[in-house]
Amino acid sequence: MPSITDMLNLNKLEMFQTMRKILETDGANTIRNLIAYKDQILYIWNPDECCLYSLLLNTVHEEQPSYQKLFPVSPPLFDVDEILINEPGTLCALVGSKGVSVMRFPKRMGSKSLYDTSGSQGEGITCSTSLLQDKFFITKHLTDVKRVRWYPGSPEDNHLVVLTNNKNCLRLFKVDKGTGKLVSIWRLGPQTSRILASLGDTAVDFDFAPPVLLGSRIQSDPSIMWPILVLQGNGDVLCMNTTVDDSMNIKSAKITGPLTMYPPADDNYSEDACSILVMDTIPPSVVIASNFGELYNCLLLPDTQAKNEDEYEPSEYQHEYSLHIIETIELELGLNIEDNGEYDSSNTIQLKRDAAVTSRYWCLHNTGVHSVTVPLSELLDEFSKTNPDDFRGSPDIQGQSFVEYYICTGLMNGETKPIKGFAILSFPTDLLVTLLSNGEVVTQAVPDFHYNKLSIANMYTNEDNPASEDQVDSSENVDKDDFSSFISALLQKENGTRNTILKLGPDVPKEIVVQMVLQTMNMRRGTLNNHKIVSEEIERRVRMLAKAKERQLQEMQRLEEARKKLQDDVENKAEKLDEISNKQEKLTQRASSMLLRLVSAAPDSISIKKKRELLDAYKTKMDLMNKRIEEARDKWNIVQSESAAAVYKQLYGGRSLKLTLEQELVIKGNLSEMGSTILDLERKVRDLRTVINTIAS
Repeated sequence: MPSITDMLNLNKLEMFQTMRKILETDGANTIRNLIAYKDQILYIWNPDECCLYSLLLNTVHEEQPSYQKLFPVSPPLFDVDEILINEPGTLCALVGSKGVSVMRFPKRMGSKSLYDTSGSQGEGITCSTSLLQDKFFITKHLTDVKRVRWYPGSPEDNHLVVLTNNKNCLRLFKVDKGTGKLVSIWRLGPQTSRILASLGDTAVDFDFAPPVLLGSRIQSDPSIMWPILVLQGNGDVLCMNTTVDDSMNIKSAKITGPLTMYPPADDNYSEDACSILVMDTIPPSVVIASNFGELYNCLLLPDTQAKNEDEYEPSEYQHEYSLHIIETIELELGLNIEDNGEYDSSNTIQLKRDAAVTSRYWCLHNTGVHSVTVPLSELLDEFSKTNPDDFRGSPDIQGQSFVEYYICTGLMNGETKPIKGFAILSFPTDLLVTLLSNGEVVTQAVPDFHYNKLSIANMYTNEDNPASEDQVDSSENVDKDDFSSFISALLQKENGTRNTILKLGPDVPKEIVVQMVLQTMNMRRGTLNNHKIVSEEIERRVRMLAKAKERQLQEMQRLEEARKKLQDDVENKAEKLDEISNKQEKLTQRASSMLLRLVSAAPDSISIKKKRELLDAYKTKMDLMNKRIEEARDKWNIVQSESAAAVYKQLYGGRSLKLTLEQELVIKGNLSEMGSTILDLERKVRDLRTVINTIAS
């Protein structure tokens, strides 16, 4: 039976039990992401065995789930902090602070789409591995990897962009045929020094903005530009435009920035920035996070401000942007028991996008997981209704996002327990898989985005209309049948957040436990009141449904009677139809016989009479021709017998008959004339037979 916090029973699997033993002894106090999801497979990195588990999710509920171990040919010489799968799922980047290694997956085959059908379950599969400048990271002791991302515009999805804290640059690598080649180095500014690092003038993170089509759309091969937004420690954001040329080579233009932020601020909205995320919204939205738990939601728009009193137009390959701050969010980094309002400055935040909902992102930190939903569509809708003359230069968009503390793993100013893995699954439904610092796996359904939208809409309605209590609830107008969302809304706290999953561990002090119990009792009272309201609402709904059921049963009974009546009518009409069809068939047979008799008894027509007379004439001519042929044949036989007798008399001494020359010529002429006459008669007979046969047919 799956538990509430583990819907897939992953904690019972052998691989996660092994991971729990490993992470319980791991003393690293940093955020790691040792799990990833791609194409119905959940990947888990085992640091002890230096292998990658691949778990097929559609077999997770079987007695023996299908999983495999993928071993790299060259194990990484560093501690792996993150695993990244490319878009087609063929390469996996093993990222650590002291290096990057890339594994190439074998082809999937078989009925279960496993990587190796010949090997049995549990046996390892060796994968080719590419180390990216391993000697460089070994010799440079002060060089650390800050961020690694797959280049989205790569023609073969095999380019990696690596940000290091040394020399303040981005490195582009190409993984091909088991080798990792350094393609180019993109400078972001002066080389890193301790002074620059203390001032925050070094890059800490980067992300790719949506692509831009260069040139006309009707061209055969239009160019596509991929802007890269680079975040510095002081909150400045730089922009570097990269393109892919006709030879499939990636090149970059001159870096621009820092981007202008509206409205401007003296501290540039951040003193210790740590992470940046570009969301796939329209227009693109950018999120900047700081170590103090502050989030800045921005809109990335083209910079159309006038410079030097002339309209500024960037070149084709040098687009410029500006950031428009629409909201500032301050997260609760841990459960605040003492209410002192202090934060740990070393609490690094990692931002992860949500593939299911483009306007939502996730925040991973040392004390748990937050989800933030930006109501961008609602904000832009409100902005579209404003007067264009009311603002100049920067759109005045103000709103409040929906923030949820999904998992809490620590207390403020207490022991931190950072997240060790995070992934969003799309099988069997949208699920969140979180690997805690003690190796425990939390698997729960993704928060309902439809409910978030309703809560945000109600929030704006309550802010804009103080007398909104007397108005109709907008959620009922949106979806009257969504009773589960309505019950969920009643069960929420007054601030609109969900119940946070607490994973504090057994080593919590007694004083904190007492305070937790007191607060739990207060929360229990409020929760019981909410449950009482929910029970009354459910009882009212049950009564309504019972009455509706009774009406529907009566309607069903009436419809059943009507159906029986219609069925009887159909059966009667079917019987009548059979009788009518039988009578019609008999009448058709009688009509056919009468027509046949009428045709046979009808007198001949004029054409038939003419043809019959013609046939009689031909028959008479044939008889005459046959009679002449017989006479000619008799004469020919007489001539042949006379000539034979003459020869006999000549041979045996009888009286010879001598013919003169004229007689011989006359006889020969007569014979030739008779032969030609016979041939003509035979030809005419054949023609007459052909005509007679044609007419008869």
